[in-house]
Amino acid sequence: MNRFPGAIEATPDPTLVVDGDGVVHAGTPSVESVFGLDPAELAGRSIDEVFEDPTELDWGSAPSMAPFEGGESDDRDGEEADRTDEPEGAAGSGLRHDVAALIETTRAGEARSLADGFELAVRRGDDVLVPVRVSVGPFELDGDPYAVVTAIDVSNERTRRLALQRRTETLESLHEATRELLKTTDKRAAAEAAVSYVEDVLGHPLAAIWLHNEDGDALEPVVWTDSAEAVVGDHPTFTADGSSITWDVFESGEPTYVADVHDEPDRYSDDAAIRSELVVPLGRYGVLNVGATTAEAFDDSDLAIARIWAATVTMVLVRIERERQLKRREAEVSRERDRLEEFASLVSHDLRSPLNVAAGNLEIVTDRLAEESIDAAELKAVKRSLDRMDALIEDLLALARQGAGIDETEPVALADLAAQCWTTVDTESATLSVETETVVAADRSRLRQALENLFGNAVEHAGPDVAVAIGALDDGDGFYVADDGPGVDPARRDEVFEAGMTTDPEGTGFGLKIVAEVAEAHGWTVALVESEGGGARFEFRGVDLDPSDASDE
Repeated sequence: MNRFPGAIEATPDPTLVVDGDGVVHAGTPSVESVFGLDPAELAGRSIDEVFEDPTELDWGSAPSMAPFEGGESDDRDGEEADRTDEPEGAAGSGLRHDVAALIETTRAGEARSLADGFELAVRRGDDVLVPVRVSVGPFELDGDPYAVVTAIDVSNERTRRLALQRRTETLESLHEATRELLKTTDKRAAAEAAVSYVEDVLGHPLAAIWLHNEDGDALEPVVWTDSAEAVVGDHPTFTADGSSITWDVFESGEPTYVADVHDEPDRYSDDAAIRSELVVPLGRYGVLNVGATTAEAFDDSDLAIARIWAATVTMVLVRIERERQLKRREAEVSRERDRLEEFASLVSHDLRSPLNVAAGNLEIVTDRLAEESIDAAELKAVKRSLDRMDALIEDLLALARQGAGIDETEPVALADLAAQCWTTVDTESATLSVETETVVAADRSRLRQALENLFGNAVEHAGPDVAVAIGALDDGDGFYVADDGPGVDPARRDEVFEAGMTTDPEGTGFGLKIVAEVAEAHGWTVALVESEGGGARFEFRGVDLDPSDASDE
């Protein structure tokens, strides 16, 4: 060592001095203090007896060091760079992970910093393999080539890298499992997928799910792994009457980790096969239990992943329940529509014919009496009744038709449609003001019926001189139809959309119900509020608006 510069001996990191053939000539004291290797015993040995290829180490993802760059050595070592025993992630990175490359570098007198050097391994004096990062610094002494080879212990860095890689892999698998879980359509299938993920991906073979039975107010086991069945046997049912952590977690909604069941003698039997247990809630649906036959088998990472996964499973259970409720509701609505259409058709067929006969005979009698100059006021009352019956039949049929959803829409200019509707309604001396050129995506025929009903409703309730306006809402979410009539009592505004609700003795009570059905079929909402003039204002929201000028259509 005395032959070499004093600065080498003062180096705090483990350092070897090797000649141009890669033979060790000396080492700093830190070689022994860090690796337990006697520098004196290393003298005369080749550096391939000090360093090893890192094939026995789990190196994780690609190292964070800068890629290996070098002119001639790139070509010379290209074949070695393709070695199949390099750690995963090293291939293609340019970093050197083999001792042969280190020896070639020392022979070539090339310099390699820690950033572009080597990642190898040193077997300590206690036979433990340590990951190291190696740099090479060539120098000459008395005309002979030498190199300073420094090895930095990167165990902590590798540990952090591996932990990060495993967390990343776990999160990736969690994401993939979530996508698969979202494909499930019933609770049991979701529970099976959830337990499989715990066993296959997280590596915890003892797992089970209990789902809440509302009828019996109990947590019943529905899915468990084969290992859980082999270790636990029959899984119990938990209720509020018993003393169990599983029920407590279900009620509190807070996950619980029992590091050692022996610390919970009141809750676990002395011969319990499970020694540690992680219990996480699945909302109001149940709990997920993950166990182990050893104490303290789980760490903070396990708890975090279990909570994320439980939240995901709960979300899927919520979706499954809502989809079932929606399907039941759709089936109920469909049945209601079918019954309504059947009833409407029956009423139309059974009443329309005798109604036409009565109207025809009434006209004959009226004409005959007119020829004899007889004015029978009673016949006018009969005609009004027949007209009302006809109107009821028409509205009933229209209401039944409005129940169907909207399959296709088209751009409809509100101004043009409002003008057309105004001409078909008996508006007497009323006035219409169109305050928008907005185009809406709608079923033209059904929107037309809604507008006609609103215009007719305004004339019926506000009088023949009513002023009606139609325009776009200020927030751009839809449009309105308003009048300057007396308005509607706030306490009764929610009732106006109910079938049969009317304050006009001549009305059928179906007009505004049809308006509400048209809005619902389009996916809109309609609400009755007070207009600026104190009258009624019907606001349609959730409407797909096109602010372009209708004239451009």
